[in-house]
Amino acid sequence: MRDCLILFGRVLPISSPPIADGAVVVRAGKIEYVGSAARAPRCSDAEEIEVTGAIMPGLIDAHVHLVASGGSDFRAEVDGLTRDELVTKAKSNSWRSLQSGITTLRDLGAPQGVAVSISRNGSDFDPEGSDVMAAGRAITAPGGHIAYLGVEAKGPAAMADAAAQELRAGADGIKLVATGGVLTPAGVAVEAAPYDEAELAAAAKVALSEGKWVAAHGIGLDGTKSAIKAGATSIEHGIFLDRESVDLMATHGAILVSTRIAIVRMLENRDRVPADYLHRVASIGDRYVESLKLAAKAGIPIAGASDAGTPFNPHGGVAGEAEILVKDVGLTNTSALESVTSIAAQALRRDDLGHISEGVPANLITTAEDPLDDITGLAHVVTVVKNGRLVRRAQDSKSPDADE
Repeated sequence: MRDCLILFGRVLPISSPPIADGAVVVRAGKIEYVGSAARAPRCSDAEEIEVTGAIMPGLIDAHVHLVASGGSDFRAEVDGLTRDELVTKAKSNSWRSLQSGITTLRDLGAPQGVAVSISRNGSDFDPEGSDVMAAGRAITAPGGHIAYLGVEAKGPAAMADAAAQELRAGADGIKLVATGGVLTPAGVAVEAAPYDEAELAAAAKVALSEGKWVAAHGIGLDGTKSAIKAGATSIEHGIFLDRESVDLMATHGAILVSTRIAIVRMLENRDRVPADYLHRVASIGDRYVESLKLAAKAGIPIAGASDAGTPFNPHGGVAGEAEILVKDVGLTNTSALESVTSIAAQALRRDDLGHISEGVPANLITTAEDPLDDITGLAHVVTVVKNGRLVRRAQDSKSPDADE
């Protein structure tokens, strides 16, 4: 593989205005130059690519579950599988994500150390997938939401111990399940708030003291508010927000991670969704869109994510969430693009990702169309560059044998 790569075309740096006739020079895994094509330094051994659409940072999906692939029964995709089987599935889903232009993703709940293993060893896999940041096991209440992807804990001391255990195992942050959810076992409402603020704060304090992120699953209102006050750096889903919760997010600097595409995919396949799941999804109605609009109007940073792995929601679909944020919520194309690049990077606490700047890792994609003209162009990825390596061109996207 050549050491130098130069992309020519319209550049969307995210951190600065678009460059109509631009170039990005990549050398030794980093961005060496971004600017006018006329001033771009040349390399004698460079591979040069002319781009007809746009050059932009690699996409970031801030909320996925690598151990599931989007089958109709989320839990059945995990229960009973060996660790090796789960790793194989996770590797395949990470590869699919990378092929769709997602150079970095965040896994928010996986058993048996699977996601942490992918996070630590992913560059050694063949074929390799997206870079992964992982929460390890989600911290949930006994009998609570996604217990099969987590560790059960109750009480401040147990919560702090659980957080410390996940971080010792190599997690990049923690996931707190502050409310019920769509895929919660029957009898536990989506509005359920199994933890009080003190319990959530005990776990959050452990992670924050180490500079780690704290992602809180928040659907029901009371649990969401408790999570924000407890120190959550991001609220995942945020389906039932009100003015008070949005004001709290603004005060505490929390990011909202939108995953509406997961709801949309289940509604599109309502005839095949288990009845209990469908009842919960239907009860949400348009409330999710109203919450997202409320947060957007208040200036809350919104990161677009997919919640991939949930029913009928395969990996690689974060571009669809950006489209939803434009068409349903009213974000501009520019804001939606930021939601799956720079703002998602903020949720991961990675200021070296989500933008094209000199000196940062060369995670790039090119698209056939400019998403600033039409956000659906994000789904038409032509080229993927990960850490300076050209890992995909449109004609090179043959699927791996794993998980077929």
